[in-house]
Amino acid sequence: MSKEIITSSKVTPPRAPLSPAVRSGGFVFVSGQPAFFGDREIAKDDFDAQMHQVMANIKALLEEAGSSLDKIVKANVILKRAEDFGKMNDIYRTYFKEGEYPARTTIAADMGNPDFLLEIECIAAA
Repeated sequence: MSKEIITSSKVTPPRAPLSPAVRSGGFVFVSGQPAFFGDREIAKDDFDAQMHQVMANIKALLEEAGSSLDKIVKANVILKRAEDFGKMNDIYRTYFKEGEYPARTTIAADMGNPDFLLEIECIAAA
């Protein structure tokens, strides 16, 4: 089975040894996306801005791979603060058609970067 590494000029390249996304076997696997924009800039302490940036990063990678948000079949959301769960749901639902949400798991955990308030990874049909 072949694999293709997916990047986007709209997404800040990672410094860690990972690919932003990989297309293989009819799916696109998007690595956990932080809220970086530009040259590693981040909206510190602004959950709403970070959530929208994470979704913009995912959207850009999926589009580069020939997919889209509506083709996401599974998402994993990692929140730094469990109390942001409700706010995350309010914003998350605006990116999908009502009743056509991907399967999803949400956990609260410490982040590798103290400025990250969340990260989302997903799998989408190619």
